Amino acid sequence: MTTHKIKFPFVRHEYSGPMDGEFVDGVKTWKPGTRCEYGDYEYSDEQWVADGEGSMVLEVLGAFKPGKYPERTFYTRQFIDPDGRQFGKTKVRVMASSAFKRMLKGYRHPYLLLDEEPSP
Repeated sequence: MTTHKIKFPFVRHEYSGPMDGEFVDGVKTWKPGTRCEYGDYEYSDEQWVADGEGSMVLEVLGAFKPGKYPERTFYTRQFIDPDGRQFGKTKVRVMASSAFKRMLKGYRHPYLLLDEEPSP
């Protein structure tokens, strides 16, 4: 099995719901991905932004080429947030190997990394 660790953007998110057997309200967490912000940016009115960077960890379980169909890669995915906490379901995922190779190149879209907000 091969493991790949890819730099990945994260945004701050406020979570309310069950956590560790209790209900929590308004807890700050990290969410993988970016958000769109509108404003005075250098090249356009909108920009995809991230509050921090962490990692996406992909573990390749194997590849299979079923007859005349394209090769498929079987893998699991986990995330490591900017604070170093690893999370994510370990279910097996399947993707065309050509698309998997593109995913290994990093996040699909350009984004701006903002300075992290000071903690209260």
